Amino acid sequence: MSPSKAPLTRKRPACGDITNAIQAHSERLIQARKKNYVTQKNQKEVLVPAKRVTRVTSKKTIKNVSNKVPPVKKQKRAIEIPEFTCELISSSNENQEVQLVNISSSSNIDRLLNDSIMSNDGKKSVSNTSSSSLNTSIRPVPNLPAAMIEEYETPSKVLSAPSKKIKPYDIDTDPYVVSEYAESVFRNMKKREGSYVVRDYLNNPSSQTTGSMRAILVDWLVEVQENFELYHETLYLAIKIVDNYLQNKPTAKELLQLVGATALQIACKIEEHHPPPLDDFKFICDDAYTHKQFIQMEIKILKTLDFDINLPIPYRFLRRYARVNAMSMQILTLSRYILELSLQEATFVVIRPSLIAAACLCLAQKMKDEGEWEENLIFHTTYEESELHDIMIELNKMVEIAPKSKLQTVRTKYMHPIFFEVAKTPAVDALYL
Repeated sequence: MSPSKAPLTRKRPACGDITNAIQAHSERLIQARKKNYVTQKNQKEVLVPAKRVTRVTSKKTIKNVSNKVPPVKKQKRAIEIPEFTCELISSSNENQEVQLVNISSSSNIDRLLNDSIMSNDGKKSVSNTSSSSLNTSIRPVPNLPAAMIEEYETPSKVLSAPSKKIKPYDIDTDPYVVSEYAESVFRNMKKREGSYVVRDYLNNPSSQTTGSMRAILVDWLVEVQENFELYHETLYLAIKIVDNYLQNKPTAKELLQLVGATALQIACKIEEHHPPPLDDFKFICDDAYTHKQFIQMEIKILKTLDFDINLPIPYRFLRRYARVNAMSMQILTLSRYILELSLQEATFVVIRPSLIAAACLCLAQKMKDEGEWEENLIFHTTYEESELHDIMIELNKMVEIAPKSKLQTVRTKYMHPIFFEVAKTPAVDALYL
């Protein structure tokens, strides 16, 4: 039967087909992305991203941005562009390089630096801004010495003192990255994960959720994340919210999909730039739940978690570990595949995010036979390879039986060439672990 002649009363199974909601969501994404760009009337192909730094290297391009601003030398003029304000800073280089520096309209001008732009001959440039008492410039680039890494707090059981093999990855010349805070951010995340350890609630007699029920829910959430083009952080945070809620509030089977969809909606509000509307979540649940039920469930989840939903997730730790050792994209993608498979397994619910992320990366290295768990990884993960051994054995068994599983969403996802077809990588022989 052709789609045009198909009956309008067709029902979709719960946790099943969601593709009918994709087209409308994709159109909304396209419209939202267009709003992030400002197109000038006299520009032909140049798009100026909102709230970002744009470099222009010719006087002609400057005239195209605004015909009202004449070419100047050693001067600083304000150019008004819709939705945000840019400031024109000219240097005395031979090619007259000009930089458009973004200043958020909601920022506090009084907090901006009052330094002058210096020319090559050491003379200060003249400021012609509307506010004569203020001279704004870019925040100075932090000059962090490599020795600063010695200040990182590391458990004595790992390294008594960092050696020369430890690489200072958190030194970046881009001041907007604020990379000097990276190590302290992840150190704080590792400290906080101890407050959000999930109990083995699936084997609790009072629990109404089994391991297989949870696996089906996670498989469905992965499909929603892939088709709605959500960030991976959104998926991991949603599953973390589900586990933290279910361990405190036993939920009937009939409401399990509502918990999953609502947790994903909450995660979207935190991670996504353009979260899908509530109607999309109602549709993918086959309209099994009303608008009021979604709102009530969201309130229940937030109250149960005491509104503390910024939970540490293993995906962030995994990307950090891969970066500090300059891992290839193939190794990182294979690690992500293993980690995403582990989301469905009840065995790994109780394991801390930083620990399982390290175990997935170590197993991926062995599956690809690339590199060792060397001193740099031990320093940043705080885990020796011996501490990861038992978890790697369980993860390797999971990868081995994955082709025979009934839930194939994750494996099908990572069979795509964009993910280097890492799902085809065979498991490691148990004798080599």
